Amino acid sequence: MKSFYIIDGSAYIFRAYYAIRELSNSNHLPTNAIYGFIQMVLKMVKDAQPDYLAITFDTKGPTFRHIAYPEYKANRSAMPEDLAVQIPYIYRAVSALGLFSILKEGFEADDLIGTLSKKGEAAGLSVTIMSGDKDMLQLLSPNIRMYDSLKEKFFTEESVQERFGVGVSQMIEIMGLMGDTADNIPGVFGVGEKTAKDLICEFGTIENLLANLNQVKKPKLKAALEKEQENARLSRSLATINTNCPILFDLSAYQVLPFNRGELIPLLKELEFSGLLKELSAQSSLAVATEPAEKQEDIEPETIFNLSDLLEKILQIKEGGSVGISIIASDDKATITMALCPVTGTPFHLLVNADECPLSLKEILESKDIYKVGHQMKSFLPILKKMGVNFSGPLFDTQIAAYLLNPTNRDYSLASVAALIDPRPIKSVYQQTSVLLELEKTLSTLLNEKGLSSLFSEIEMPLVPILSEMEEAGIKLDIAGFKAMLDDLTRSLEELTKRIYALAGHAFNINSPSQLGKILFEEIGLTPLRKTKTGYSTDEEVLTHLSASHELPAEILNYRHGVKLKSTYVDVLPRLADEKYHRVHTKLNQTIAATGRLSSSDPNLQNIPVVGEWGRRMRQAFIAEEGSQLLTADYNQIELRILAHLSEDPALILAFQTGEDIHLKTASEIFHLPKEVITKEMRRVGKTVNFGIVYGISPFGLSANLGIPQKEAKRYIDLYFSSYSGVKAFIEKTLAKASQNGYVTTLLGRRRDVPELQSGNKNLREAGERLAVNTPIQGSAADIIKRAMVRIDLWMRERGVKSKMILQVHDELIFEVPDGEIALMQENVPLLMEGAAELIIPLKVDLGVGENWWKAKQT
Repeated sequence: MKSFYIIDGSAYIFRAYYAIRELSNSNHLPTNAIYGFIQMVLKMVKDAQPDYLAITFDTKGPTFRHIAYPEYKANRSAMPEDLAVQIPYIYRAVSALGLFSILKEGFEADDLIGTLSKKGEAAGLSVTIMSGDKDMLQLLSPNIRMYDSLKEKFFTEESVQERFGVGVSQMIEIMGLMGDTADNIPGVFGVGEKTAKDLICEFGTIENLLANLNQVKKPKLKAALEKEQENARLSRSLATINTNCPILFDLSAYQVLPFNRGELIPLLKELEFSGLLKELSAQSSLAVATEPAEKQEDIEPETIFNLSDLLEKILQIKEGGSVGISIIASDDKATITMALCPVTGTPFHLLVNADECPLSLKEILESKDIYKVGHQMKSFLPILKKMGVNFSGPLFDTQIAAYLLNPTNRDYSLASVAALIDPRPIKSVYQQTSVLLELEKTLSTLLNEKGLSSLFSEIEMPLVPILSEMEEAGIKLDIAGFKAMLDDLTRSLEELTKRIYALAGHAFNINSPSQLGKILFEEIGLTPLRKTKTGYSTDEEVLTHLSASHELPAEILNYRHGVKLKSTYVDVLPRLADEKYHRVHTKLNQTIAATGRLSSSDPNLQNIPVVGEWGRRMRQAFIAEEGSQLLTADYNQIELRILAHLSEDPALILAFQTGEDIHLKTASEIFHLPKEVITKEMRRVGKTVNFGIVYGISPFGLSANLGIPQKEAKRYIDLYFSSYSGVKAFIEKTLAKASQNGYVTTLLGRRRDVPELQSGNKNLREAGERLAVNTPIQGSAADIIKRAMVRIDLWMRERGVKSKMILQVHDELIFEVPDGEIALMQENVPLLMEGAAELIIPLKVDLGVGENWWKAKQT
């Protein structure tokens, strides 16, 4: 579930103002509230890493509450002058930080928070209100919580019940009775929090209390309630947050964007926050230029129309030894715009035919002596290949460099990365080339400083053309097999639908959670696990739990699984295959996963099901061309082998050296039983524990995965660590080092910052601990298979084989191999993969060959 954080901006302003005093710039502008506000917001974003965020503010004018009660907040003094002058700068800061602020005349920040939180919940988000105001407690629900950063405490529905003894909906009843001196809400004279709480616990609501005053035992209290009935009703009304303000709710507006450096840098300089400017630069792994480079707009690119002018430019490129390149195909793909920038001289561009390249320019693009700098260079390669250009030589991709420096960033567009040296927006392809060479200098320096140069130049950059060729090759589909699968899956879903109707006793909309919830919990009488705002929860976890007591939840899970398979793969993949060769071409992405793993998209072929009938049939429908076979090469338990290497745990090392079944061994240890009597289910538990340790699993997580009590899960983990004490020591050492350094690294030097370790939020800190433990292991596995791909590609080119590397799925490589090269590839691929890293425990590769993906995996 994605997260939506809503900041009470007005509360943040006042807290910052009173927390920091006597701060101003050289022009005597007070800056204490601005500085404190920015720091608080940055800390919140850093700690929580929200998917969506909004900051609400109060407006100056009266609200509907002032109309209902003119004395509302009449006791408050005017905003201090030295704070008032800072408010416009705070609004500017919010915009510059890439955050969304919202304020509306006639409504308070509380009402905007109430509206946003309910709309966010309705949109399926997990909502956190950043405020310490008790008025917000009335908004809490299963998916809405409040966090008081001053107390470093979360408030939930359960918190309200524990603190006040009433439900969330009754909080306004308590506030109506006790009033609020801060907002000048009268309440009932003489009624404080304890009395109000006791009354509502007994009577439920103010109206029920007033209707049953004869049951109030204390005479003075009864008299006060009789006298001030209207005050109680008015106060409840004033304290009720409006959750239906007339505001637009567009999630895209609340995305946390990268800093707007064009706004942020000048603002921080004007406020003279030099330390904050440096801090932000360091946190984002991006250096901020003290002064913008020469205006991009002032660099007028030359248009090349004839060969003599082009030859002059080619000479400039050769003399300089480096060139910035951008290439864009026209909409009709008939022509190509090439924009280039030599080290000396001005940028230039030319329009060329998409089917051929001028020989003099081709020489430059193919030269192994000319250093070429571009952004997202993989997109160039198919265009250049069509032109007959074998693009080569030392390459520098600014997108990949920026990703290595900050792998958790969301935006690696050239506009974002170019802000390193100039915050102004890039307006044309010609400006791109003029900024690339300067950008390369900055990024190269940062890569070297952080020890990432070798990883960049020896693995990530050589991988670019390899991935391009894999994408172009694609993998062939058995279209007839998919058609048969679609027919069978459709029939299966129809039969499942009939069975579900029979179990339910009548037809209903299976895709409706509310209808399903009514059947399961009201008609059949199963016990609900939890409720949502719209009714009973019927998510996968709930249905899995209920399947033990009734057939219907199990069949619903089967139905949902079938529908997802049909809509995600069986319906879609044949339509994505090219018409001539029936091959589907995924995109292999280098700059998505923070661990360094490649990801697959459009379509995602890394998530093709593995188990069950449909997993088998789907993988059978990925086939080799006639006269070839698919060869699969899969690292055997690479992450556990890396764990053994990093931890140097003697028991783990011995198990791998002797070829022992590591999951069986772990199961034997945690169940205290001989290996001979360990069942398949026990081994599954051992496997879950083994990989759970790699991913830094907690007792809570392990209990959820295995469906066992947390106490039992903790016992399994403790037993694991008693058997593999070296692993426990490794984890403790890794966490200590990560806390000290602020980052972790892989075996090949890939680096990931883990700021969550310093968070005051326990949940975020524990998430950081899991990342710190897992990244060196999973990231090292990613690095090793990437290095293997580079080694294999080089060997294949040197040998001149016709085999093709066509897909990577996590720890597995898939090749399409002509029948005559099977033996050669079987002999050399494992050697190249197993030699990609030297570990205490040697790497091992499992090979398979077959006419389709499924058959290859069975050999």
